[in-house]
This record gives sequence, structure tokens and C-alpha cells, in this order.
Amino acid sequence: MSPYATVSDVDLVERTLAGHADCFNILVERHVSAVRRCLNAMVRNRCDQEDLTQETLLKSWRYLPTFRYDASFRTWITRIAINEALQLYRRRRSDRSVPTGITMDVHADLSESPHDALVRAEAVVNLQGALREIPAKYRQILVLRDLDELSTEESARRLDSGVALVKSRLHRARKMVATAILRRSKPGRQLTHSR
Repeated sequence: MSPYATVSDVDLVERTLAGHADCFNILVERHVSAVRRCLNAMVRNRCDQEDLTQETLLKSWRYLPTFRYDASFRTWITRIAINEALQLYRRRRSDRSVPTGITMDVHADLSESPHDALVRAEAVVNLQGALREIPAKYRQILVLRDLDELSTEESARRLDSGVALVKSRLHRARKMVATAILRRSKPGRQLTHSR
């Protein structure tokens, strides 16, 4: 058993920043399954899921000094994963010749196996449910900024509000979606369909 097995995430972050790289490996072991569940809820292609997982871990290592203790490490790393998936979506959406693999469509793709189609449909229900859980004013900002790719200024004009408000609501919206996806994707949790 690792001597760090009972050490809190906060302590592991601090020890990693103090030069103990093995502590980051423990953080990864604790939270990589949550990252994978989150990406599975957003990205259908397994190769893309794995690439995004690796990119998420790399960015979490690179940006660990920016970690603020106002959220759990799991929520923070999951937000990185969501941002990586949204960036992939935006890149692929700008190149119409490349299928995105990220979709809100629950209909099966003819190239998918029945199992993959079922997993994807459940993941889409999970993501849609997470989006429904957040208040409309936050969901609206998330759609404008992350899906419609409007700038902060364009979003502010569209909503007839200030740039600072858009920035703060976007930060809050991403945090709420990450938390909702984590809560909804816990192992053993039954998906509940909204009526």
C-alpha cells in the first residue's frame, strides 16, 4: 500500500507542487476513471476519448500551479476534460469534412455496433440531463460560448449584459455541468429519464 493512499487530494497537490511527482500519479489513479466517464458522455469515438484523456492529464500536470482550492481536484480535472472535448468539437465543426464524434443526437450511426449505440445513447441522455440540471441562464451562456462559439463580447451583446457577467456565469456554468456529469456518471447509478 502506498504511503500516500490516505493523503487528501489537497495535500497531494501541494506535495506535487513541492517536487514530489509520485503524488501526481496518485491523483491520476484516483480520478482518471471520472475523466474517462465524463469524456465517454461527450465523445463517441474511443480513440478520441483516449487522446482527450491523455491531453487532460497533460494539461492538469502543466497547469497544476493554477489549481485553486475553491473546487475539488476531481471537479477541476473534469472541467479540463470538458474543455478539451469542446475544443475538439469546435475544431471538427469548422472542418465539415470531419465527423465530430461529439453529438447531442441520440440516433444510432450506421457504423456503430449495437453496444456502442446503446452506450452513446445513454451518454447523451446523461449529458442532456446534466445540462437540464443547471439553471437556464447558465445553460444559455454555455451554449453561446462553447457550442455556438461566440466571443465573450458577442455573447454579452446577444444577452444584453456585461462582459464580466458573461465570464463569471460561464465559469460557474462549466463548474455546474462538470459536477452534474460526475454525479450522473457514478458507477452503479441508474440513469433516470426526465418526464
